[in-house]
Amino acid sequence: VGVMHMASLVLTAALAIPGATTDGECAAEDAPPAVVRRGAQVERQNATRSAFLHAWRSYATYAWGQDEVNPVSRLAVSSFGMGLTLVDSLDTMHLMGLSEEFAAAVAWVRTRLRFGEQEEINVFEVTIRVLGGLLSAYELSGERSVLDAADELGQRLVFAFDSPTGLPYGTVGLKSRKRYNPTWSRGASTVAEVATLQVEFRALSRHTRKPVYEAVAQRVMAHLREMSRPSALPRGLYPTMISPVSGEFASSDLTLGARADSAYEYLLKQWLMSSRTDSRVAQMYTESVAAITAHLVREGGLARCANCTYIGRWNFRTKRYEDKMDHLVCFVPGMLALGAHSGIHGVRGGAAARATMALAEQLMETCYRMYSDQPTGLAPEIAELREGTSRVAADSGARHNLLRPETVESLFVLWWVTGDEKYRDWGWHIFVAFERLCRLQDGGYSGLKDVTDRHGGGHNGKMESFFLAETLKYLWLLFGDGTEVPLDEYVFNTEAHPLRIHEDYRFGSRFGSLPLAEDLANDSPERPLFDQSVRARVADRAELLARTFPAAAET
Repeated sequence: VGVMHMASLVLTAALAIPGATTDGECAAEDAPPAVVRRGAQVERQNATRSAFLHAWRSYATYAWGQDEVNPVSRLAVSSFGMGLTLVDSLDTMHLMGLSEEFAAAVAWVRTRLRFGEQEEINVFEVTIRVLGGLLSAYELSGERSVLDAADELGQRLVFAFDSPTGLPYGTVGLKSRKRYNPTWSRGASTVAEVATLQVEFRALSRHTRKPVYEAVAQRVMAHLREMSRPSALPRGLYPTMISPVSGEFASSDLTLGARADSAYEYLLKQWLMSSRTDSRVAQMYTESVAAITAHLVREGGLARCANCTYIGRWNFRTKRYEDKMDHLVCFVPGMLALGAHSGIHGVRGGAAARATMALAEQLMETCYRMYSDQPTGLAPEIAELREGTSRVAADSGARHNLLRPETVESLFVLWWVTGDEKYRDWGWHIFVAFERLCRLQDGGYSGLKDVTDRHGGGHNGKMESFFLAETLKYLWLLFGDGTEVPLDEYVFNTEAHPLRIHEDYRFGSRFGSLPLAEDLANDSPERPLFDQSVRARVADRAELLARTFPAAAET
């Protein structure tokens, strides 16, 4: 097993406390110099726009209105029955100035997209891709039909939260009105499924003026804050599975990869969305960063990956650590950099923020090496940090590439907060590899079967909607001038759909998170923290939840 990340461990205690300072610094310490970003790299940005058009035209030609296209067979693929690629791509087209393509897609949403017949759909995936895509497209364009579709979908998803604990089930049938979790999960939802809905549901509440969406999503956050935790589980870490019936964790596995990843991301983004006013979620996030640093971050040492820094998997009961890192984990460098830049660790130039930024940069290098260390220049689905090799190697059981976005997402964020041009160059190298090995003459782009084969081992026939919604969007933004979607004005959901930060999302506001009833009961009469308008909103939300889920209210 790799060695503990010693430099960051020194500051673990400081990272756990919002606003903490170390080394005798004070809150008046000067902020770092303003970020200087060079202008747009027009040729590179145009190349990514052309790549998007190539992918989009393949979908539009062979699978219009279906969920995806198989780029090898050029046949339509149906999974959710919601025009997944079309809806997921709406805001990308709008940002890139593809007005004709955007108008045609909006017309399809207005005339053909209907909800109510779909079965066996994943609430998390539908929320981040379809609901998030509709909301972002509405904010960018003002097209009312797009918001109407989002509202209809939201109304049909709310019953997923009808559980004894308020935690949503992961799978629903819109026609059958069944809500459940798959057999393999033994009745549990993933922690990502329950804690990656809050950004979208908050925006939906504001745009529709319906507080029920914010209410059901924030009930999940209240549960995660107040629930009992196993004594051996470090505070700030969330195991991969949680039961919507008992409300307890149903796993001992800890990862920043599949089934948990975006739950951590949304702690930061809820704080940002609140205009940095929700101290409760800020504390949850900073506790998570401290615990991740202490328990999941490792350095390879001399014998492993040339002393790279990585995030593995850990079982908090058995203490078993796996030196494997999902490509999904590569959102973490961007998350850490954005948090440090935004001041969640206190003074932007303070020791805690500097340590977090240094960790982000080290992890970013490892994520890029997941690409550059392969013969194809493209990353495997899972990397293995093996003893005895200086390379970031592909796991033998996961050598495939799915055109995933996480690394280029973090490259965009790191470039935006530092202005360092190397991140754009790294992104360009990745884009060139996609063009060389994944582009098909008439089918869009396909993932690869084996990135350790210099030819890619053949195409796997997968062009998931996130390639158009995320991968190509983040590359296009990386080569822009930084003003297209400013990160101090927008929050990206985990599917790269930008949503504007608004005053209505501040803590205590109509569409922001609210204190618990216990907080009001403990408020000081002499110097109250909460005024009557906040108290009224708390009462109104409690009544709203009781009306929405009457059976739960009776129990």
